[in-house]
Amino acid sequence: MIRLCKILISFTLLLPLAAFGAVHQDELPEGTKWYLHADLKQMRESSSGRELYDWMDDEIFVEIHDEVGIDISREADRLTAFSSFDQGTIVVIEGNISKESQDKVLALAAAEAKLDTRAHKGKTYFHVQNSDRPGHPEINDGGGNSALDDLDDEAFFSFAIRNKLIVASSDRQMQAMLDSGGKVAGSPARGGALFVLTADKTFVQAGLNTSDLPDEEGGWQSNIIRNTEQIALLVSESKDHIAIEAQLVSADPRMAESIGGIINGLISLQAFNSELDPEFQALLQSTKIMVNDKVLSISTVISQKTIVKVLKD
Repeated sequence: MIRLCKILISFTLLLPLAAFGAVHQDELPEGTKWYLHADLKQMRESSSGRELYDWMDDEIFVEIHDEVGIDISREADRLTAFSSFDQGTIVVIEGNISKESQDKVLALAAAEAKLDTRAHKGKTYFHVQNSDRPGHPEINDGGGNSALDDLDDEAFFSFAIRNKLIVASSDRQMQAMLDSGGKVAGSPARGGALFVLTADKTFVQAGLNTSDLPDEEGGWQSNIIRNTEQIALLVSESKDHIAIEAQLVSADPRMAESIGGIINGLISLQAFNSELDPEFQALLQSTKIMVNDKVLSISTVISQKTIVKVLKD
């Protein structure tokens, strides 16, 4: 399940940079570094999201099923996850999680790591710890670790809340989640939202603390990454198409203006490309770029067939 979360996060970042519609920081737990919501059920049931979901099923879910025997496409409806500096990582998967799948998760945990059973106010949860590494602090210190790294050595998980699998990186946070019934702060309810991603610089850097990396030849030299403070992405339904909105907050207004100019220039150049597929021509024509001080906003509308073609290519 953690792997599924990592794949979904990676998938959203691989989408065309195209969020005013994303979750706002004041709607999230204090100190949130990143927040992800994926509505798999809505993707399955919507005309615009079905082909995108079928691609994920073929490329991701089938492999998970082959490896661990759990049918994500049948049992997972929604995934919500977030990480904060003081609370660590939380992942909540909602759906009709069968007793068979629960037993498989427990068997895998017991086979590959040290597993012990705990309880909180009558609710059972489990602590799994990598047997090869003796453990690490419960809370990620935010000093450059990549997303979900604080679940690699140890994690806490529970099926105690009906139709939910809860995963946490600390004992304290697992108990708090059990007390709340597995509710994650923040509002994923955006009309037709399939994916919502909000992330700060720690996550955008994919775990790299670029201030510690050298600038000499061969070193880390991406000014865009260095000057990106926050990014937000929303993928949603829009009249049988998929709408993509993204927002990049730069530390320097000149950087936001420069990136916007580069993207506008690339779009203008492609407008004269007679070999470009009509679908991509339509995508470029529908792409809108706005720059307001440090904020670069990009939005576009794309057909489900085109986005699947992009991913397959």
